[in-house]
Amino acid sequence: MNALTQAIYDRLAGDGTLVALLNTYQGGPAVFTTDPAPGDAELPYIVTAGDAVDASWDTKTCLGRDIWRDIHCFAGADGSAIVVEQMADRVRELLHRQTLTISGWCVLVAECSGPVVMDEQDSYGRVVTLRLKVLEA
Repeated sequence: MNALTQAIYDRLAGDGTLVALLNTYQGGPAVFTTDPAPGDAELPYIVTAGDAVDASWDTKTCLGRDIWRDIHCFAGADGSAIVVEQMADRVRELLHRQTLTISGWCVLVAECSGPVVMDEQDSYGRVVTLRLKVLEA
């Protein structure tokens, strides 16, 4: 797991309010850093894997990156989207304008957009996009 993925996982899996909304998987909260989630995982869970955008903005004196990471929240399609909306809102609270420690990087900006609806046939889905502007430390 790279440093960014580890930092996001630690923030999400370490929050009791969010963890209470999630199922468990192999003894831990159902926060997955691979996409798709394991086939035997049960909803509700979160998937965050890979960057949607990773663009450099280097200067003569520093190395910078603009990174966008999607965080997908899924819950069962049981007639109410309350759980998935609570999950997505909590993800946003945990990451938007919050300090995120990423080994080897200095975070200048951390902001979220969404949640955006991404329902599927058997599940309700919401996507929160985390945008980070970072400098190499």
